[in-house]
Amino acid sequence: MKPSKRHETLADLFDGLGHKRRQMICTVLLQHAPQGLPFERLQAVTGISASTLSHHLAKMDRGGLLRRRQKGRFTWLSIDLARIRRLSSEIGANKKGRAIGAAPS
Repeated sequence: MKPSKRHETLADLFDGLGHKRRQMICTVLLQHAPQGLPFERLQAVTGISASTLSHHLAKMDRGGLLRRRQKGRFTWLSIDLARIRRLSSEIGANKKGRAIGAAPS
C-alpha cells in the first residue's frame, strides 16, 4: 500500500506544526486572527530572526497553514482557518465520513 494524496497532505500539515517555534508562530497568528500580522510585526512579537522565521513560514506554507496577502509593501500572514477546519474534520473521520469512535447509524 502506498500513501495516498490525502496522507501526503496530512503529513505536510503535521510537518508544518512539527516544531515548537512553528507552534508558537501559529499561536501568535491565531491570537491575531483573522487579519493576521505583517512579517515584520510577527518577527518582533516572536523574537525570531528574519531568516529563521522565513524558514519556519515556508514549512507552514507547504503544510497549507498560512494565507499571505500584500498590503502595500508589506506581506501580511494569517492562519488559513477554513483549511485547518477541513483538514481537522478529515483527520477525525473515517472512509464513510463518520467521526472516529462514533457509533454506526
